[in-house]
Amino acid sequence: MGNAKKWVIATNGTKYASAAVKYAAELFRDLRVDPEVYILVVAVDDEALNEAKGIIELAKYTFEDIAGKEGPLTTLVETGEPGKIIVEQMKKLKADHLFIGGADFKWDINDDGPGGISNYIIEHISGGVTLIK
Repeated sequence: MGNAKKWVIATNGTKYASAAVKYAAELFRDLRVDPEVYILVVAVDDEALNEAKGIIELAKYTFEDIAGKEGPLTTLVETGEPGKIIVEQMKKLKADHLFIGGADFKWDINDDGPGGISNYIIEHISGGVTLIK
């Protein structure tokens, strides 16, 4: 992770996703070289956009408060299917590390059941993934 230059932190405001924001901020705080950081919230449809905007503001505040230093931080709110949007943004940004939260489910990447979004992401991106659960 020491060589990671672009991080994406995907959050939806849930317990584990918020823990991923906090964990990334703690790592960022202790680094000598700051990676570019993108905080991404995906709204499943247009009706969820206002909630997504609130989540992104809280995540940004949390990250900056814990990191205790300024660095390149960009917030992104996208609309669509979360797994696909996260994978697309990782590729578009040429990001090399993803921080996500996961639920208390089975994490078999071949399982189509619980954990499907995280499973999809793990299966379709290259680069590092930190999963907080």
